[in-house]
Amino acid sequence: MKAIAGWIGRHLVVFALLVCAIAFVQQGGLAATRHALSGDSVAGELSGPAEIGERLTELRAEAKADLASNLDQWEEATSAKRREALESRKRELAAIDRQLEQRGVLGSVLPSRIIEGARLKLRRAVMEREIAVLEARVDLDNAKQAAANLAAIPGPAAIAEARAQCDAVNAEIHRFNARSRPVKATRNRLTGEADKLTAQSKEACGRLNRMVEQRRQRLAASQAAQAQVEAARRSVDDAERSARAAIKEVRLAAKGNTLRDILVKAAIALVAIILTPYLIRFFLYYIVAPLAERRAAIRLTVPGGSQAPMLPTVPSRISIPVELGASEELLVRQHYLQTTSLTGTKRTRWLLDYRHPVSSIAAGLAFLTRVEGAGETTTISAVEDPFAELAELELPAGASCVLHPRALVALVQPAGSPMRITSHWRLFSLNAWLTLQLRYLVFHGPVRLIVKGGRGVRIEQARSGRIFGQDQLVGFSADLAYSVTRNETFAPYLFGQEPLFKDKVESGRGVLVIEEAPLAGRKGGVRRGLEGAMDAFLKVFGI
Repeated sequence: MKAIAGWIGRHLVVFALLVCAIAFVQQGGLAATRHALSGDSVAGELSGPAEIGERLTELRAEAKADLASNLDQWEEATSAKRREALESRKRELAAIDRQLEQRGVLGSVLPSRIIEGARLKLRRAVMEREIAVLEARVDLDNAKQAAANLAAIPGPAAIAEARAQCDAVNAEIHRFNARSRPVKATRNRLTGEADKLTAQSKEACGRLNRMVEQRRQRLAASQAAQAQVEAARRSVDDAERSARAAIKEVRLAAKGNTLRDILVKAAIALVAIILTPYLIRFFLYYIVAPLAERRAAIRLTVPGGSQAPMLPTVPSRISIPVELGASEELLVRQHYLQTTSLTGTKRTRWLLDYRHPVSSIAAGLAFLTRVEGAGETTTISAVEDPFAELAELELPAGASCVLHPRALVALVQPAGSPMRITSHWRLFSLNAWLTLQLRYLVFHGPVRLIVKGGRGVRIEQARSGRIFGQDQLVGFSADLAYSVTRNETFAPYLFGQEPLFKDKVESGRGVLVIEEAPLAGRKGGVRRGLEGAMDAFLKVFGI
């Protein structure tokens, strides 16, 4: 149950991360997801494009009705009311622009924000058109006021009367000029009639000329003012038509990037993430692994190594007493030297093999204790590892064995004739890369090897071939064919319980050295991090 809960919890975390990632890619941020998954309106925020589209249709109808009502009101409103409404619309338009700028990433993800954004867009479009209508009506009011403020135009009757007065004075002047010269001189001297008539003519005819010019100018001004009024009326009509059409021009489509769409995409991605490893494992198991099995096995050709190692007479055990014969010496790791005799000669051997110093140090085969003395008995046991058991493998002269030095704890070799170790690389072998071992260290007899293993070491004949886990392998006879094979059962591999490949040796007369429980005594099972990387690195070099 705990494993199931952990699996569900991990995938919920992955799902949340996918939602955030998709929202980030589509909208440029993560705030939408966090906001959407909190609060009391989660159900509403999961609306799809259809539900959003219905609400947008309602918003469009409401905006259209509000606009029509405002246009009707302004037609009957006073000029002061129109100017007040114009200033109010300008302030509201500025506020809407600020709101649109502050919408952020939520604007096209959450249904509530999509609807709010559509309302703001509609309102902004209406505000722009209403401002245009109000400005046109203000211009119309100004034109009407300008026309009303024009001076009165002299009428035809007034002009006719002024013309009659001008003509009467001119007639008097004509009659005066028709008299004889002595009469005109006498009357002009006595009453100044000529000057009076001239002044009356200038006044009467000048008034007539002024009235005629005023009528002409004021008629022109009136026609221009009327033209401005008509133009202002047309502007009002155009602005109102544009306002009514503006609502239809606002695009309010609910696109496929709402929260529900993001959740669906995240769910599909999560299913793909869950299934992909299984699909890959299916492909590797049934396609790649059979092809890899057909590749040639690794077979190490060792000159003179025709004899197989001798099987031990007893199984692995906690401790092994080693009795030295004449001209033999024992090399043992420090932590495996349990007891030794008082009389034997003991010295330090700095490295197991001076021809392979790096491998000796990496395998821990440095600062060994050398014990000499015929008949001396030394007890070999794992002093610090409670799970380790030991087994003894004898390599007679001419025998050889591939061995991981990490498993070697002690050896008995002829004094003065150190055991020979040879290195063999297989860089161009697919099986070497699949087993993660490119170099093989071969130990040559005569020598007695004491090896360790978690919960024991099993040394058995290869006979018809054996299959085993990669971590179990300690060593094998050099003449055996070593390769990989596909795991026997598919289901354990599919669910990550078993690896794709296991190691195998084909039939032969050699022996196989297998560790019973490679993970015994290891804290936390399989080692990871730097320790795991170091183990893999050492395995590549056959250590």
